[in-house]
Amino acid sequence: MKLILLLLLVTGATSVHAQNYNSYFTGNNIDISTSPQGGVCLMGGATEEDEAMKWFLNRADGGDVLVLRASGSDGYNDYLYNQLGITVNSVETIVFNDASASNEAYVQQKISQAEAIWFAGGDQWDYISYWRNTAIDSLINEGLALRNIVIGGTSAGMAILSGIYFSAENGTVTSATALSNPFDSKVTADSNAFLNNAFLENTITDTHYDSPDRKGRRRVFSHSIVRFFLESKSEKQI
Repeated sequence: MKLILLLLLVTGATSVHAQNYNSYFTGNNIDISTSPQGGVCLMGGATEEDEAMKWFLNRADGGDVLVLRASGSDGYNDYLYNQLGITVNSVETIVFNDASASNEAYVQQKISQAEAIWFAGGDQWDYISYWRNTAIDSLINEGLALRNIVIGGTSAGMAILSGIYFSAENGTVTSATALSNPFDSKVTADSNAFLNNAFLENTITDTHYDSPDRKGRRRVFSHSIVRFFLESKSEKQI
């Protein structure tokens, strides 16, 4: 009986609820340190591409995978832990219920121990308003710079990975609105420091290209890159 209980504690699935976050854990509760190989996996939304997700998991080198999100629950846990045939130590999903979860020591510790971090879909403004200029983005950036962690994301989780990003601070924007007025209040292309991803430093991402309406706004976002680049170059000259 004691042995069975120990195995459940070490390898079983657990769920923890706190007022400002939920945690769903699958795998080995004992943290291990491996040698992740870095990299970025970009998923445009809807169904994940299994081969790309296998690549993402392999880059974790058998370590601990952390899924961060601001809505939903544990939909990634079994998929990443035992449905793709790639061995990892654990998969944990932490759902932020509000911005105050960024101050939780448990959440911060899990980021500092992860070899791979996946950002789920949802609303990218939640991620930006909850995490930017907090311990969360600092710890993620530390993991990128010092531990070579692999990161990836889908939909809103992909949108935040580029150096210039559509923040959706004022909601989504259609191509018709963006093309008719590139300075509309909903065209919130942002370059304020957030996630320091060297692979996409001078890039802006967009998702859900199964919707033809996304193509026009991408052109407006692309012009934002040029504008930010010129403004940055001008500031350096001054």
